[in-house]
Amino acid sequence: KRDRMLEERSAELIFKEGLEEIVNSFGKRSQEGAKVSIRNCQDYFGYVSISHQRQIADAFELDEKIIKTIIKFMPSIKESKVEYEIVCCTGPRCGKNGSMEVLKAIKSILGMDFNETSKDGRIRLRAQNCFKKCKDGPNIMINGKFYHHMDVEKTKQILDQLK
Repeated sequence: KRDRMLEERSAELIFKEGLEEIVNSFGKRSQEGAKVSIRNCQDYFGYVSISHQRQIADAFELDEKIIKTIIKFMPSIKESKVEYEIVCCTGPRCGKNGSMEVLKAIKSILGMDFNETSKDGRIRLRAQNCFKKCKDGPNIMINGKFYHHMDVEKTKQILDQLK
């Protein structure tokens, strides 16, 4: 399980670095560049999640609807069918700010571990080493939207809304 988590983290880093390179190569607002990034995402992860779609949209300064439309015209691309993708920061700075308690609460409330999908297929839980938003930590991201300065109580409130 630990190896799989490390694998997924390094895939995330490779994806992010590749995304930056593609943006530099194709330029902002490039739909062709977005297509290349979508294909890369599919190659790395086997699907294009909601948060990856948001990352691609943000990187190219395109509307997320454009990314969704591009995907619709790319039949080989699989969108993640998960309704809620929760990504938790496991970076050291968030850790110093209390993220371990938040992570334990999330795992306990959802009854699942990282890189697992809930039995009903609605929620996927992932970890990411750092969001580069350390001053606002602990951070979690749900469907590409950040939640900052998290504590156990705020986490419970947010997760209750998802259930």
